[in-house]
Amino acid sequence: MMEKGRKKLVVLGAGPAGLALAMKWLQRPQLKADVAVLEKSDQVGGLAASFEHEGLIFDYGSHRLHPSTSPEILRELQNLLAGELLDQPRYGRIRLFDRFVQFPLKPLELMCKLPPAFVAGFLRDSLVKPFMRREEPVSFADVLENGLGKTFCESFYFPYAEKLWGLAPEQIAAVQAQRRVAANSFWKMAAKVLYKMPGLRRPGAGRFFYPAKGFGQISRVLAQEVQRLGGSLTTRVQIDRIEQQTDGSWIVHQQGGASLQADMLFSTIPLTVLVRLIHPVAPAAVMQAVEALRFRAMVLHYVILETDQFTPFDAHYFPQKDLIFSRLSETKNYRRAVEPAGRTGLCFEIPCNPDSPVWNQTDAEITAHVLTDLRKAALPVQCRVIDSFSKRAPFVYPVYDLAFADRLQTLEDYLSRFPRLIRLGRQGLFVHDNTHHTIDMAYKAAQCLDDDGRWSAGQWQRHLESFAQNVVED
Repeated sequence: MMEKGRKKLVVLGAGPAGLALAMKWLQRPQLKADVAVLEKSDQVGGLAASFEHEGLIFDYGSHRLHPSTSPEILRELQNLLAGELLDQPRYGRIRLFDRFVQFPLKPLELMCKLPPAFVAGFLRDSLVKPFMRREEPVSFADVLENGLGKTFCESFYFPYAEKLWGLAPEQIAAVQAQRRVAANSFWKMAAKVLYKMPGLRRPGAGRFFYPAKGFGQISRVLAQEVQRLGGSLTTRVQIDRIEQQTDGSWIVHQQGGASLQADMLFSTIPLTVLVRLIHPVAPAAVMQAVEALRFRAMVLHYVILETDQFTPFDAHYFPQKDLIFSRLSETKNYRRAVEPAGRTGLCFEIPCNPDSPVWNQTDAEITAHVLTDLRKAALPVQCRVIDSFSKRAPFVYPVYDLAFADRLQTLEDYLSRFPRLIRLGRQGLFVHDNTHHTIDMAYKAAQCLDDDGRWSAGQWQRHLESFAQNVVED
């Protein structure tokens, strides 16, 4: 129950960003505010959640906490997880030219393991590139060809990009390469190699953090802390609409007739969903931008095998367009688990659109396709399949086509009319960020609200500009 006379802060979405924001407010006893978090799902975490099935822990795809997480956030998570945040070595690989090589990519290994024609082309591109005339890049293809050369791009980045986002590289905006591909030039790639060498190795290089009970354990402990500190957290909330009042506050209307008043509303839900919830309905130009701004969907297909371990690798990456899945992860390997004995679970990530045939296929049909493609990728399943099932996520990757920036600006201009409606997080800001980035957004957003509940729009704008420099880590 929210106390009368105090500011009422409502957060939409109980993923890592929304939960961390609520927690940081509640840690300040001097803050004159009550905090409520509303979540549509029956569990917290969003895409960063975990679940159990047949005694196995599964994530919604491959997730890790990277060593570049800020010391403040890492320290707090380690305390909340009480010794259950494991420090693990990276052990992934990618299939290129009908063979597997280590991933993240190592140029020296590429040169030793891949066909001589590829190596020669890559070296030729690297030598010629500094002398080539360059124009301002417009597309994803421009950025990566300028930085890495045609040979490397056409063999790896271009087919993978088309698979992930459903667009040809020439149809994807340049900012996608700048923010989504850390090693987008030969020199950046060389630097990554140097920083892994003895004496130059960066702290945490080649390692990651992962909770002992699945990646969703991060969101669960954040949720527990929110409730311990006196915050309200409600799941299974179906929001019908949100309406701004004459004083600038909001009423959140739920299906079934319940409503909640908010002096300030903080949204981590998909940007396009948020705009559709606002009533009265936005102008036609805004709604047209909503329809045109797209998220890439994903079918997450899970297969349980009667074996202790399928492979020793945590993740496999498949850029080939003739394979239905883009990534395969084995969650037991992320936490080096041996239990349950005699079974392991695989998660296949299948990027698609909601109108794609695979979106409406049965579990049996998808399983048959996945098993066939595993054989094509030289990873045949040679044990009994105990079970298989799918989960569908309609909002996974923001699609940065060549026109997205104008559409996004249209929505941002419209939402700027509502100073008490703040967006943050990956889906709220329509960005490709890691979990540690979104938690950092939450920490900074919490600082923008003073103890009397006054919001510093200028301070938040400076933070938004800094977030634009984030680069996703693989």
